[in-house]
Amino acid sequence: MDPVSVIYRSPVYRKLQELDAEFCEINGYAMPSTVGDLGAQLSATAQLALCDLSGLPRIGVKGSHTANWLSEEGFIIPADNNLALRQDDGALLVRLAPNEFLVLGEEVRPYPCIEKLAKDDKFPSKSSGLKKPFLVPRQYSQIWFRLIGCQGIDTLAKLCAIDFRASSANDFQIAQTSLARLNAIVIRDDLDGIPGFHILADTASAEYLWDCLIDAGAEHAIRVVGLKVLAELKQG
Repeated sequence: MDPVSVIYRSPVYRKLQELDAEFCEINGYAMPSTVGDLGAQLSATAQLALCDLSGLPRIGVKGSHTANWLSEEGFIIPADNNLALRQDDGALLVRLAPNEFLVLGEEVRPYPCIEKLAKDDKFPSKSSGLKKPFLVPRQYSQIWFRLIGCQGIDTLAKLCAIDFRASSANDFQIAQTSLARLNAIVIRDDLDGIPGFHILADTASAEYLWDCLIDAGAEHAIRVVGLKVLAELKQG
């Protein structure tokens, strides 16, 4: 499908087109299903793979009683800032501050916890009467890239001062940092022992950051992959 035929598309869709990406529509958003030759990508993903997830669901929430409200609504809350936890429906709840959170849904399927937050109602919780906190619309204000591979740590080291080695950055640890001189959120999320990272940054800088990641990973034969490859990697 032509990505310009739908309402929303990634800010890097032109770069994906240059790589012969095939797109699919997900919730009105053009997403890269495959990029180039699928078989060639699979042979390289153990080293380094980059995928654009900008069209997948995510939402932010903040306010003075956000942590308590989320807990009463059944969310599993990280104990400290800059940590993330997987929820029962598979979404990743990211704690950015004492009462500021981000929820990511990495797969193409419904996420009840994201849908619950996205509702416009402000009804108080049944137990304490706390009202629903404020939503932070991150779906279109931030791009979302996924970097997976044994050389991902070395690639990020070229762009960021944070040490992402396993001895320093455990799974689900978060860095709110400068990446390629941009404010970014980097979340460690390994895949079956292979280092993996979610990277979120301002949409206006999407092409610049994409080029920086491609350039930094060039010596490790970085491959751009689509959702199909990412799904196969998750399935093992």
